[in-house]
Amino acid sequence: MQSSGASSTRNCVSCGRTIAWDANVCPYCGHDYRAAMAGAPPPKKDSSLPLVGGILILLASLGYLGGGAVIIGGSAAFWVGEGVVCGAVMVVLGIISLLGGIFAIQKKYWAIALIGGIFVIPSVLGLIGLILVAVSRESFSS
Repeated sequence: MQSSGASSTRNCVSCGRTIAWDANVCPYCGHDYRAAMAGAPPPKKDSSLPLVGGILILLASLGYLGGGAVIIGGSAAFWVGEGVVCGAVMVVLGIISLLGGIFAIQKKYWAIALIGGIFVIPSVLGLIGLILVAVSRESFSS
């Protein structure tokens, strides 16, 4: 308890030990009192760019998935070979870009959302979606 006069010590809020009143950092546990005085960090920018970019990437990925399925179906009916492999690659790229679009909409895992957008660059929608995701990194949580 403090009396009416000025006290030169206080208890650390982290470890409870007695420290100097004007200490910026507890010498025992390292609790930093300067961070508490600085205030809360500025809030993250909330933007709709990842949502729009994610939707565009999703739409472009559906084109890859559909195109790959058509190639696989058409090639398997006549001849199993390079067409099936090409269709399978398109389906895999479509799945990765689909995940990228989903993560962009959720504003999680910016790198995966960016990779999903890169895979759909040949599509105009994918390119626009990639640009929107790339410029809105601050909006992502990871």
